Amino acid sequence: MKILLAVVTLALTALILEEKTREVAGDAHDAYNETVAQMRDATNTLSQTIQRQPVISLLFAGGLAYVLASIIPSRRYAKPRKD
Repeated sequence: MKILLAVVTLALTALILEEKTREVAGDAHDAYNETVAQMRDATNTLSQTIQRQPVISLLFAGGLAYVLASIIPSRRYAKPRKD
């Protein structure tokens, strides 16, 4: 009798876990779709801004490239490690 009770409990637990897994998967899918929509909107907004103000966008991109180039070390000038 105890073995039967354990098997039934295990089966019910498996069903509950399967249902929760489906809920989490559905929530993750919804979050993914929402993120894709937000990224699409952000891309469209950025594209429209660049089309309206190309010079300012070019200056901003150049400034960002300069900052990144000054932060990231060049391999040519990087000191070799001594192990």
